[in-house]
Amino acid sequence: MKFKGTAGMMVVFIGLGFYYFLVDLPAEKKKNLEKEMAGKVLPLNKDNISEFSIINKDQTTTLQQDTIGAWSLTQPLKANGDIPQIESFLTTLESLEKSRVVESNAKNLSQYGLQSPSFKIRVKFIKGKEKTLLLGNDSPMGGTIYLKLENNPAVLLAATSKTDFDKPLYYFRDKTIFNFSSGSINRVQIKTSEHPLNLIREKEHWQVSGEVTAKADKDAVLAFLRALQFSRIKEFESERPESLSTYGLDKPEITLQLEDEDKNSFSIKIGGKKNSSGYYAMKKGSPGVFLIDTKFRDTLEKRNADFLLKTLMEFEEKNVAEINIQTKNETINAVRIQKDDWQIKKPKAVAADMATIKSLLFDLKEAKLTEFIKLSQDSADSFGLDKPKHSFSLKMVDGKLKTIILGNTTLDGKLFFGKRTGESTVFSVSQETKQKIFRSFHELRNKKLFKFKTDDVSKIIIETQKNLFELQKSGTTWSLLKPKKMKVKEFLGKDVLWAMNGMEFESFIEEDMVPEEAELTSPSFKISLWTNPSGKFAELQVGNIDKKDQQFYAQIEGQKGYYRIKKKYLDSFPLSLDEFKTQ
Repeated sequence: MKFKGTAGMMVVFIGLGFYYFLVDLPAEKKKNLEKEMAGKVLPLNKDNISEFSIINKDQTTTLQQDTIGAWSLTQPLKANGDIPQIESFLTTLESLEKSRVVESNAKNLSQYGLQSPSFKIRVKFIKGKEKTLLLGNDSPMGGTIYLKLENNPAVLLAATSKTDFDKPLYYFRDKTIFNFSSGSINRVQIKTSEHPLNLIREKEHWQVSGEVTAKADKDAVLAFLRALQFSRIKEFESERPESLSTYGLDKPEITLQLEDEDKNSFSIKIGGKKNSSGYYAMKKGSPGVFLIDTKFRDTLEKRNADFLLKTLMEFEEKNVAEINIQTKNETINAVRIQKDDWQIKKPKAVAADMATIKSLLFDLKEAKLTEFIKLSQDSADSFGLDKPKHSFSLKMVDGKLKTIILGNTTLDGKLFFGKRTGESTVFSVSQETKQKIFRSFHELRNKKLFKFKTDDVSKIIIETQKNLFELQKSGTTWSLLKPKKMKVKEFLGKDVLWAMNGMEFESFIEEDMVPEEAELTSPSFKISLWTNPSGKFAELQVGNIDKKDQQFYAQIEGQKGYYRIKKKYLDSFPLSLDEFKTQ
């Protein structure tokens, strides 16, 4: 019985829930909506409006909405409407609320300025109904205005003013100069008497063409197109001018032509100036003359140099197969063997320093030229580019060459004149940029003295002029065998090997004759590495130190020539018995 009672209660609750959601809630929403609409001056939904008119003593402005929601002017002229502005106007009208009813059945409308109102708003709805709102005088209290519906005797008071609705024709009219997508444009042409401009897009790349042929900066071109795309007409001057010469448009100062990927063209002519208001202009396919602001005209004053690519060299690091550097002192050729393995072929066949190669390519990718000096190279010798002092080139995996040549410097020596192959432009680069790119053979070569695996070394011998120290490894532990057996500092053996593996030379002199001051005939100390008791594979002999630059003279046993090594690489080696002892 208990179960049946509970089930019955559940049925009742479910029934009440359905009643609330299906009956009470819709009724409540309807009641709230009716209450809200009752407070409106002009109950309407802007989406249901097909036409509205702004009527004042001087002019009637009428706008119509088509079936797809686009608005257009039909009176006093035919033109496209400014949809955001129209939507804003209708939203303001839709949300207009009455503060109170002044008179339910007013007999004397003239005292409210509503007998012959100077301003009306007529609204036509899609279903054919029509309402007209009359706007009268401002109330004496301020901040409110008298108004009424044309077919309703009640005079209302609302917190608004005529200026909220009395908008000029310009407000409702479409002020777009161009209607295009900046990403679809593939040709730009600006015609002027002095500095014509031509930009052409080929796939994803832009090119400056004409009197100058060079790569264009894609970002600069897109910024220019966006500035055009979002520019607006400042003022409409004349719908059908009798003479274009009045506006300087018979012989325009500037003509802009754009073409998109579908061969659609957009064009504008810029004429004379109207005082400080702006410049006269007209679009292709439209007879009207309008004004543009100074900012828009300045945008069209761009020259070829404004669009030229200031990135010194564009490339993908993974696609570089070869680096060539030519200076008055040396010629360097470095070749990629594998992904992270480079070899220098000239001036000497040695391994390249991978970190320096990566640093060079990174600096080159980030390098910018300082400025464009001359757009057409009339006289190469005036910049020293007929016989360049420096050249830098990358050979790509597809065989293409990207080359930069540098000639003379400016009088102060801070800038170098340069040129890219295949381009006519002369530019300048800073001394700092030049130094980052034109690395020396010494910088690019691998300067490590030794290359070995620390686990392969089983014995280290350090020999000074007075003592011989022999370290032996057993498992992972190092012990001193000579001059006497003893435990050594825990990481001493590993530290010596790490120091040997990381050691770099500062310079290498490939000569048989070693200067006497080096004292390498009787070195200060020697360090030799062994893989087994009889398998010595490397020995470094260290001589005197040049106190001026704090560099040691050194030799590798069996190699021709000698090295100079910075003191910091040799300071960590133990040369006395106390340095081996544990604490």
